Amino acid sequence: MNHKIIALILCMCLSAALLTGCGSSIQEYEGEPETEAGASETDADVPETPEEAEEPETEAEEAASGTDADAPEDAAPAEEDGDEDGGDAAPSEEPAPTSEPGLGYAAYEPDTVAAVCEGRDITWREYYYWLNYYAGYVQYMAAMGAPFSGWEANDFSQEQTNGDLVRGSAADTILQYRALAALAERLKLTVEEDELQDYFDQSADSYGDSDGTCTEDEAAAFEEYLDGQFIDRDLFDYMNQVGMLGDKVFTALYGEDGKDLSDQETLAYAEELELLACKHILFLTNSSDADSEESLSQEEIEEKKAKADEIYEQLAEVQDDPEALEELFDELMNEYSEDPGLTYSPDGYQFTSGVMDPVFEETTAGLEEYGLSEPVQSSFGYHIILRLPIDPDGTYTDSSGSGAPLRAAAAQAAMSEQLMDMAEDLDVTWEDGFEKLDLAEIFGE
Repeated sequence: MNHKIIALILCMCLSAALLTGCGSSIQEYEGEPETEAGASETDADVPETPEEAEEPETEAEEAASGTDADAPEDAAPAEEDGDEDGGDAAPSEEPAPTSEPGLGYAAYEPDTVAAVCEGRDITWREYYYWLNYYAGYVQYMAAMGAPFSGWEANDFSQEQTNGDLVRGSAADTILQYRALAALAERLKLTVEEDELQDYFDQSADSYGDSDGTCTEDEAAAFEEYLDGQFIDRDLFDYMNQVGMLGDKVFTALYGEDGKDLSDQETLAYAEELELLACKHILFLTNSSDADSEESLSQEEIEEKKAKADEIYEQLAEVQDDPEALEELFDELMNEYSEDPGLTYSPDGYQFTSGVMDPVFEETTAGLEEYGLSEPVQSSFGYHIILRLPIDPDGTYTDSSGSGAPLRAAAAQAAMSEQLMDMAEDLDVTWEDGFEKLDLAEIFGE
């Protein structure tokens, strides 16, 4: 199952699977992320706190807004041609389509059986939903400038065509849903009918007036909306049932937020990520803050370097005693460090490659645990770095700048791997023509 466009970590992403299910949603990028001292220019080194982090729009809210989560929106609504006085319309700058659109959802009847998995039908409705999801992702990437030379080209993978990636990702997602349902059954976990009804009612009400009560008209309007998303009520309930089971399975296996995952397993996951952990004392050489491009005067920079050397000498005296070293380091860090991120990360940083300034990352990687660096200069200033052991209960920042609790992320990865293994063992028989469906016929060239 190596033909993923994106990682499918179903255990967390299946919840509230109204529109996007387990696939990663594409969110509009708005501006450069703010950086803290030590972070690279494109990625922040400090995970956002729960209070600061912007919550993604829920599927119910997406439904309420009337947007299609599976097909990326245009950046802005198209402007009407012509002037305000009703003059001749200006010629369009958009090129005309060069190919006919595909057959789309109408290619088959919704209940046509595309495959049979462990005795249960996979219908065209379900298969097309996920095909459309991943095709939409590819088409979005193409619209953003990524190469796309047709469904039989190898723009995203040398081993597989674009079409194989979409077909494989759709099939894998469906099978991981089946695997998760089977795992829940093995653990004797269930979802009650009233839970599904409540979720439907909440979603329909959110699509309507959001007054807390789902009316018959709202329910009917919402079902009509779902039909436009290639989902009927049965598929809607099934996807959300598995999503709810995913939360229950995750908690049953690993506890709330993965708290029952062992330190050993968590640290093994950290090793896979090649996580680094450290604290640092920063002496800024920019005029006011880490984001400023204006450098201090040469005299001021030399004073900063002299202070960094002085602090290092104090620390070097106790560097053979890890406990004493960290205690003194914390004391001096809190007194002298000019790192803006110290407020948010008083216990230091855990990060993957690509998050921090290259000099900062390279220096940290070159230290042993509780190793102390001499002052090193990055684009932000002078750093004294103390390498730390990985904290399994801490958070970490990945190369995208996103922060996550390490133990929970490790548990998610463990569950995802288990689901993929189970999905590979499922007995699946595809009906003729569906496993290698011609995507040019379905979605156009």
